[in-house]
Amino acid sequence: MSFIEISKKNYFHNLDILCDKLGSKERLAVVLKDNAYGHGLVLMAKLSSEYGITKAIVRTSDEAKQIESYFKSIIVLVPNSNEENNPKHHFVINDISQIKNLPKGAKVHLKIDTGMHRSGILSKSLEEAYKLIKENDLVLEAVMTHFRSADELSSELFWQQKNWKDVKENVLKLTLKYNFKQPLFHSANSATLLRVSNYQDDFVRCGIATFGYHQMPSCYEMPKLKPILSLWAEKITTRDLKAGQRVGYGGAFTAQKDMKVSTYDIGYGDGFFRYKNENMFLGKVSMDSCVIEGDAQKVCILDDASEIANHFNTISYDVLVKLSPMIDRVIVR
Repeated sequence: MSFIEISKKNYFHNLDILCDKLGSKERLAVVLKDNAYGHGLVLMAKLSSEYGITKAIVRTSDEAKQIESYFKSIIVLVPNSNEENNPKHHFVINDISQIKNLPKGAKVHLKIDTGMHRSGILSKSLEEAYKLIKENDLVLEAVMTHFRSADELSSELFWQQKNWKDVKENVLKLTLKYNFKQPLFHSANSATLLRVSNYQDDFVRCGIATFGYHQMPSCYEMPKLKPILSLWAEKITTRDLKAGQRVGYGGAFTAQKDMKVSTYDIGYGDGFFRYKNENMFLGKVSMDSCVIEGDAQKVCILDDASEIANHFNTISYDVLVKLSPMIDRVIVR
C-alpha cells in the first residue's frame, strides 16, 4: 500500500531554526490543524512533544482531544456552541457573539481584527468584549491577531503592526481597569517570524515553516528549511509495453519503444493531484493508480510539494492538506 514517510531529522532541523530565532521552545506554538497540514495530527503531536514544544493549535476541540496528552495547552481556533471546559483547551473568540456560548471558567484568546477583515472583533469593540468576558466568568489568557501580507513584498505588514501596537496599548489599559491578569500576546504566523528580525510578542503560531516550506519572495534571505514529508507508492503490476502501444484512459501516452512499465497504488482518490508530468507518469493519473516506467517495488511520488504547487499555480499547503488521512504515515530518522 502507498505510504507517507515523515522525517524526524528534518522536522527537528526546522524547529531548531525557528526556536533559535525565538530564543526559546516555549515561544513556539505549532499549528497542527487540518491533520497537521496533511502530515498526520497525532504523529506530529508526538514528535513536537518529544522535541519539547508545549503549545499546539488546532481547528476544533475534537482535534484537541486527540492530542491533549502531548501539550500543556492547545488553542482551538473555531470553538462550537457547546464546548466543555477543559483546562488544557483555550478557545479563540472570533466574534463578540461567541462569548456567551463558552463555558464558565474557560480560558480564552480574544482575536482582534487589525486589518485582515476575516475574523476577530473590531478594536472599537474591545471594551465591550472585556465586559462580556468578565460577566460570563471567562479567563482571558491572551489577545491575538493575524497578519495578512507578511509573505508579500509590501509595507502592509508594518501598517498592520502599527494597528496591533495600538491595540496592545488599549488592552493593557483595560486589563488594569477590569482587574484582569495581564494577557499574553501573539500575532505572528510562519511568514512573519521568518521576515522580522526581532519578534516582540510572547509566542508565535507556526505551521507551514515547521513542515519545511515558506512562500516568501526571493528577495528575502530565508533559512534553509527542509520538507519533512515524502509520499511513496508500491507496485501493483508490471508489464512489457511494445512500441506503439498506449497506456491508460484515452491512451494519452504512446510508447515510442519497447519498455517495461509498472502500475502503482496512488492516484487522485488518495488526494494526489491529477498531475501531468511526462518525466514520471505515463499517461493520465487515475483515481487509485498511476503508471511509471520501470519495475521498482516502490517509488517516491513526492518529496517537495513546491514543485507540484508551482505546476498548478497554487501553494504547498494546498498540495499537502489534500493527502488522504487513510494513507499510512510512518516516522523515519
